[in-house]
Amino acid sequence: MNKEYFHVCAKGADSRNFIISKADYFAAFNLIGVCAANSEAVVVSFSIEDSHPHFLLWGTKMECSRFKVLFETLYIHYAAATRKGGADLVLRCELYPIGDDLDYLRNVAVYTIIQATKDGKSVMPYDYPWGTGSMYFRNGYYTPVWLFDENGSIHEPVPFASYGAREKRVLLHTRSYTIPDQWLVCNGIILPVNYVDVAKFESIYVTFNRFRVFLASPRSREEAMLTRMAEEKGVMLEDLEARKVCGDCSKMMFGTSDPRRLDPRDRISLAQQLRRQFRLTFRQLATLVRLPETEVRTFVQ
Repeated sequence: MNKEYFHVCAKGADSRNFIISKADYFAAFNLIGVCAANSEAVVVSFSIEDSHPHFLLWGTKMECSRFKVLFETLYIHYAAATRKGGADLVLRCELYPIGDDLDYLRNVAVYTIIQATKDGKSVMPYDYPWGTGSMYFRNGYYTPVWLFDENGSIHEPVPFASYGAREKRVLLHTRSYTIPDQWLVCNGIILPVNYVDVAKFESIYVTFNRFRVFLASPRSREEAMLTRMAEEKGVMLEDLEARKVCGDCSKMMFGTSDPRRLDPRDRISLAQQLRRQFRLTFRQLATLVRLPETEVRTFVQ
């Protein structure tokens, strides 16, 4: 399968209670590193807001979908283990292919790192600690924001291997996955320098000046990007209506209105037809044809 760029994000309204404490920021940030170490997707940029995350990934659709699902799963498990009364959390990310439109890619890439400033926080992207905006188009040497503690003192990064077993579990927030021993950690953060492809991000813009121009993208560019994301996401029909159109389509194509009687290949064909004809969301398609969402996203355009 071909590798391409994907924008992964969740709407704040769909992901309530994503971040409710400072500890949650640390957990979400470090789990991104865990997901990068345990998937083939390349992390190009990201930012974490209290209501939702944004990522720009590079890889095949299957690789990037695995990253998305792994992050959702690990963060929900973390929330369930650390929040009183369990996880009152909904985290639903979407995977949006970027395609061949270079200007659209440039809009999306910068969009993934300006969220804090765009949403009203008094901080510029290059000073925001819960994103990668400080990593790009830097001349010479600079001190990454993650090396400063709360008092402004600078600490030296240390390799993950230097941590004890209990410290590693606290850092990773999971017992099921780990990261390479040589990866650097500082102030409780798995440093993005271990896994973020800075060169790939910079290659999107090529020059400092073009990056500056897109960093100050006007509202019209953002609206065009959000419209395209809405088109990619698809339309959510009411459950009864969705089941009816699925049954009718299945009957017409395969002679049965029950997708459970179809083999996996025919279920994929049914999902492809429903997507083309009704633009249903991938999540709803997966429910209707009784297949994992990762499989539907892989084989349905």
